[in-house]
Amino acid sequence: MTLKPTSDPLTADARHEPTSLPCTCLRLRRIARQVTNLYDGALAQNGVSIVTYAVLSALSREEPLTLSALAERVGTDRTTLSRTVERMRLVELVAAAPGDDRRERRLSLTAHGRDTAAAARRSWRETEAELVTRYGAERLAKLHALLAELEQAAGHTADADVAQVG
Repeated sequence: MTLKPTSDPLTADARHEPTSLPCTCLRLRRIARQVTNLYDGALAQNGVSIVTYAVLSALSREEPLTLSALAERVGTDRTTLSRTVERMRLVELVAAAPGDDRRERRLSLTAHGRDTAAAARRSWRETEAELVTRYGAERLAKLHALLAELEQAAGHTADADVAQVG
Protein backbone atom coordinates (compact mmCIF):
# COMPACT_ATOMS: atom_id res chain seq x y z
CA MET A 1 0.00 0.00 0.00
CA THR A 2 1.41 3.36 -1.01
CA LEU A 3 0.57 6.43 1.03
CA LYS A 4 -0.20 9.62 -0.80
CA PRO A 5 1.53 12.68 0.63
CA THR A 6 -0.80 15.07 2.37
CA SER A 7 -1.49 18.26 0.52
CA ASP A 8 0.77 21.17 1.27
CA PRO A 9 -1.04 23.88 3.26
CA LEU A 10 0.75 26.49 1.16
CA THR A 11 -1.09 25.78 -2.07
CA ALA A 12 -1.19 28.34 -4.83
CA ASP A 13 -4.54 29.62 -3.54
CA ALA A 14 -3.39 29.96 0.08
CA ARG A 15 -0.10 31.69 -0.67
CA HIS A 16 -1.70 35.00 -1.55
CA GLU A 17 -4.61 35.10 0.86
CA PRO A 18 -3.49 35.69 4.48
CA THR A 19 -6.73 34.48 6.03
CA SER A 20 -6.65 31.21 4.10
CA LEU A 21 -3.39 29.92 5.63
CA PRO A 22 -4.58 26.67 7.26
CA CYS A 23 -1.42 25.90 9.28
CA THR A 24 -1.98 27.05 12.86
CA CYS A 25 1.72 27.35 13.60
CA LEU A 26 2.55 29.48 10.55
CA ARG A 27 -0.49 31.66 11.08
CA LEU A 28 0.36 32.29 14.75
CA ARG A 29 3.97 33.08 13.81
CA ARG A 30 2.84 35.60 11.18
CA ILE A 31 0.42 37.27 13.59
CA ALA A 32 3.07 37.31 16.32
CA ARG A 33 5.47 39.11 13.97
CA GLN A 34 2.80 41.68 13.08
CA VAL A 35 1.90 42.36 16.72
CA THR A 36 5.59 42.44 17.70
CA ASN A 37 6.23 45.03 14.99
CA LEU A 38 3.36 47.14 16.31
CA TYR A 39 4.79 47.16 19.85
CA ASP A 40 8.41 47.49 18.73
CA GLY A 41 7.47 50.51 16.62
CA ALA A 42 5.83 52.22 19.59
CA LEU A 43 8.61 51.32 22.03
CA ALA A 44 11.42 52.37 19.67
CA GLN A 45 11.06 55.98 20.79
CA ASN A 46 12.23 54.76 24.22
CA GLY A 47 15.13 52.81 22.75
CA VAL A 48 13.69 49.40 23.63
CA SER A 49 11.95 46.46 21.97
CA ILE A 50 9.01 44.50 23.35
CA VAL A 51 11.43 41.86 24.66
CA THR A 52 13.56 44.48 26.44
CA TYR A 53 10.40 46.08 27.79
CA ALA A 54 9.24 42.72 29.17
CA VAL A 55 12.53 42.42 31.10
CA LEU A 56 12.31 46.01 32.37
CA SER A 57 8.72 45.47 33.39
CA ALA A 58 9.42 42.19 35.21
CA LEU A 59 12.36 43.70 37.10
CA SER A 60 10.37 46.83 37.98
CA ARG A 61 7.79 44.59 39.69
CA GLU A 62 10.25 42.32 41.45
CA GLU A 63 13.98 42.65 41.87
CA PRO A 64 16.56 41.37 42.20
CA LEU A 65 15.90 38.23 40.16
CA THR A 66 18.20 35.49 38.98
CA LEU A 67 18.38 34.91 35.24
CA SER A 68 16.38 31.68 35.62
CA ALA A 69 13.63 33.39 37.63
CA LEU A 70 13.54 36.28 35.16
CA ALA A 71 13.27 33.87 32.20
CA GLU A 72 10.31 32.21 33.90
CA ARG A 73 8.59 35.58 34.51
CA VAL A 74 9.18 36.74 30.92
CA GLY A 75 8.25 33.38 29.40
CA THR A 76 11.43 32.69 27.47
CA ASP A 77 14.37 30.37 27.70
CA ARG A 78 17.39 31.23 29.80
CA THR A 79 19.91 31.13 26.91
CA THR A 80 17.99 33.60 24.75
CA LEU A 81 17.34 35.87 27.70
CA SER A 82 21.01 35.91 28.74
CA ARG A 83 21.93 37.59 25.42
CA THR A 84 19.20 40.20 25.87
CA VAL A 85 20.23 40.90 29.47
CA GLU A 86 23.88 41.25 28.45
CA ARG A 87 22.95 43.89 25.84
CA MET A 88 20.84 45.65 28.48
CA ARG A 89 23.74 45.55 30.92
CA LEU A 90 26.06 47.14 28.35
CA VAL A 91 23.70 50.11 27.92
CA GLU A 92 23.28 50.34 31.70
CA LEU A 93 19.62 49.41 31.94
CA VAL A 94 20.33 46.38 34.13
CA ALA A 95 22.98 45.67 36.77
CA ALA A 96 24.19 42.23 37.81
CA ALA A 97 25.40 41.42 41.31
CA PRO A 98 26.70 38.15 42.74
CA GLY A 99 24.06 35.87 44.18
CA ASP A 100 24.06 33.29 46.94
CA ASP A 101 26.07 30.94 44.76
CA ARG A 102 29.17 31.81 42.68
CA ARG A 103 27.39 30.80 39.49
CA GLU A 104 24.31 32.89 40.24
CA ARG A 105 23.84 36.54 39.30
CA ARG A 106 21.06 38.70 40.67
CA LEU A 107 19.68 41.20 38.19
CA SER A 108 18.16 44.55 39.02
CA LEU A 109 17.35 47.79 37.25
CA THR A 110 19.72 50.73 37.23
CA ALA A 111 18.37 54.27 37.65
CA HIS A 112 18.52 54.58 33.85
CA GLY A 113 16.61 51.27 33.61
CA ARG A 114 13.87 52.51 35.94
CA ASP A 115 13.51 55.76 33.96
CA THR A 116 13.42 53.84 30.67
CA ALA A 117 10.85 51.39 32.05
CA ALA A 118 8.57 54.25 33.14
CA ALA A 119 8.80 55.99 29.75
CA ALA A 120 8.34 52.72 27.85
CA ARG A 121 5.34 51.81 30.00
CA ARG A 122 3.52 54.87 28.63
CA SER A 123 4.24 53.76 25.04
CA TRP A 124 3.18 50.21 25.86
CA ARG A 125 -0.11 51.42 27.39
CA GLU A 126 -0.82 53.56 24.31
CA THR A 127 -0.25 50.52 22.09
CA GLU A 128 -2.52 48.37 24.26
CA ALA A 129 -5.20 51.08 24.03
CA GLU A 130 -4.77 51.18 20.25
CA LEU A 131 -5.35 47.41 20.06
CA VAL A 132 -8.46 47.74 22.22
CA THR A 133 -9.74 50.43 19.85
CA ARG A 134 -8.93 48.39 16.72
CA TYR A 135 -10.11 44.99 17.96
CA GLY A 136 -12.39 45.63 20.94
CA ALA A 137 -11.90 45.00 24.65
CA GLU A 138 -14.29 42.05 24.81
CA ARG A 139 -12.75 40.38 21.76
CA LEU A 140 -9.23 40.86 23.16
CA ALA A 141 -10.30 39.33 26.47
CA LYS A 142 -11.72 36.33 24.58
CA LEU A 143 -8.53 36.10 22.51
CA HIS A 144 -6.41 36.07 25.68
CA ALA A 145 -8.57 33.27 27.11
CA LEU A 146 -8.32 31.25 23.88
CA LEU A 147 -4.56 31.77 23.72
CA ALA A 148 -4.20 30.60 27.33
CA GLU A 149 -6.14 27.46 26.47
CA LEU A 150 -4.07 26.89 23.32
CA GLU A 151 -0.85 27.46 25.24
CA GLN A 152 -1.90 24.90 27.82
CA ALA A 153 -2.95 22.38 25.16
CA ALA A 154 0.28 22.84 23.20
CA GLY A 155 2.32 22.58 26.40
CA HIS A 156 0.61 19.33 27.36
CA THR A 157 1.27 17.96 23.89
CA ALA A 158 4.95 18.94 24.09
CA ASP A 159 5.21 17.42 27.59
CA ALA A 160 3.61 14.19 26.35
CA ASP A 161 6.01 14.04 23.38
CA VAL A 162 9.00 14.44 25.72
CA ALA A 163 7.62 11.75 28.05
CA GLN A 164 7.23 9.34 25.12
CA VAL A 165 10.82 9.96 23.98
CA GLY A 166 12.24 9.52 27.50
